[in-house]
Amino acid sequence: MSPVTSTRRRQVAAFILLLVEAALFALLVTESLAGAIVAAAITCLSFWAHLVLHECGHFVAAKLLRLEVVAVHIAPFNGWRNHVSVRPAPSSAALPLRMVLFYLSGPVVNLCTATALVAATALTSTPFTRFALFSAAFLAALLGLVNLVPSPHSDGRNLLTWLSAPTATSAALRAAYYEEEIDRTLRTISHGEADDGRLGDPVRDGNDTRLALAAFQRRWSTGQARSATDFVADAERLAALAHADSTDPVTAAAIGQALSVQFGLRYLYAAVVTRSPVQHREAVEIWELAQLGSQVRPHELAARVAMSLAYLLNQRPEQARALLLDVRAGVDPPDLCSVAFLLRAIAECHLGNHAEADTHIRAAGGGYPQLTQVVATIQAADPVLPLSAPAPMAGI
Repeated sequence: MSPVTSTRRRQVAAFILLLVEAALFALLVTESLAGAIVAAAITCLSFWAHLVLHECGHFVAAKLLRLEVVAVHIAPFNGWRNHVSVRPAPSSAALPLRMVLFYLSGPVVNLCTATALVAATALTSTPFTRFALFSAAFLAALLGLVNLVPSPHSDGRNLLTWLSAPTATSAALRAAYYEEEIDRTLRTISHGEADDGRLGDPVRDGNDTRLALAAFQRRWSTGQARSATDFVADAERLAALAHADSTDPVTAAAIGQALSVQFGLRYLYAAVVTRSPVQHREAVEIWELAQLGSQVRPHELAARVAMSLAYLLNQRPEQARALLLDVRAGVDPPDLCSVAFLLRAIAECHLGNHAEADTHIRAAGGGYPQLTQVVATIQAADPVLPLSAPAPMAGI
């Protein structure tokens, strides 16, 4: 039985149990079978109405707090998968407070609804109506309070996260958005090449290196990697395939470009944001992988971006700048041009040309806000932040 089927069966069972319990209790109160059935039905339907009100509370709060809404799913008759997803900007003013108010809004709407329904019972003396109102109020309060309890996927869990560690949560949000920018860059570099669905575990099965690369990128971009350790181990096996004599040079170039950009941008973020310069050995590995692409397609922008990133991590901004002097905006892919302009800006910062850096930041546009923030941090630092740990550069 699939997890989805099992979940839906539990939901149906819970709904039937709620309906039976409500009917029995209504029968005791109203002393009328017909009235009990109607009251129980109204009670159960009110539960779904409270779910809708809960998500509407989140939606209205998101709009009032100027949080970007990216998805709204309100399907009360289709299970519990109801949500309003937002994409907050990590640099927004008072972001922790905004997120706390956003996650509180749903439960608060339920609790306010419960209060209003209880107050409405004073306006009627009919047992049937009083029971329906009290039952609906109880369910509204229950939904609101249960959502405040920290548990997986609950508002309470998110509230606790933002209240207990607002700085760390904002940093994690920024890092997640940066990973999305890396993924977008990789998809641009691969020209949208897709595997044929035969994923399996192709990084361990080296029979098809291009399939191995496609599967590795998909597993990384969809979060299917089992752990960071396994992810790095798979990347090392893929790098070994790229360096193997039996690997086609074009495929080796594709692997080298993808890995050097993927890990190079990660190392860049770590060096600037967490102040953890890349170790010399890792910088050399990035350079060697980028060289694979540069040897086969030296004039392609993807190869030049990978190589310039490798030069930057190896503290050679002059060479990085030289590779990015001729970026053809409007000819090359826009996303790749943006990354190239921002890497050029980093090189100019290291060379002391801050006016040139500003020009290329503007040329990049706003499509890569997290990478742009990394560049801005480098530009504002005095002295310039080191991207790699001190080490001899022999052999490069």
